[in-house]
Amino acid sequence: MTPREEAARAITFFENSGDMPLLRKSLEEAAPRIKRMVSSYLQKGSEETIPHPADVRGAREEATREEAMQTLRKTQDFALLQAITRAIGQRIETLEIAASADFPPGVRVTVPEKRTYPRSGGELPGTIEESGTTLVVRLDNGDTWEGPASLARLGAAS
Repeated sequence: MTPREEAARAITFFENSGDMPLLRKSLEEAAPRIKRMVSSYLQKGSEETIPHPADVRGAREEATREEAMQTLRKTQDFALLQAITRAIGQRIETLEIAASADFPPGVRVTVPEKRTYPRSGGELPGTIEESGTTLVVRLDNGDTWEGPASLARLGAAS
């Protein structure tokens, strides 16, 4: 299988994934490599030397989780790596938009102390003040919490 075919299968896996912690972890893992690659291109010239994302779509057959992660980790072609990470970012955005639909202003929620994946820290109850892919929650203790909608959970006790 060619690197392009592997990337297409990985893209399909990520486009179909609902595993937000995995998606976020995948981007966090790829970010330092991407930063190094961009730096290398900039040392050789201007921003124009940085390749655009490859024009590759998801394949009909998706990679397994293990195959997709392996492809993400081993892809050295910057254009293909951009295409994969762009698909991951778009999937995260789609999931955040879907999650935000459950959280109109005034709804009671609990949110984690730490705004990271996986959820960690104590659970904080509050009320949604502003909805969207980033929620603004007025916590019962008077503080304000801002973070991704996918970290919030419905049904905090009053």
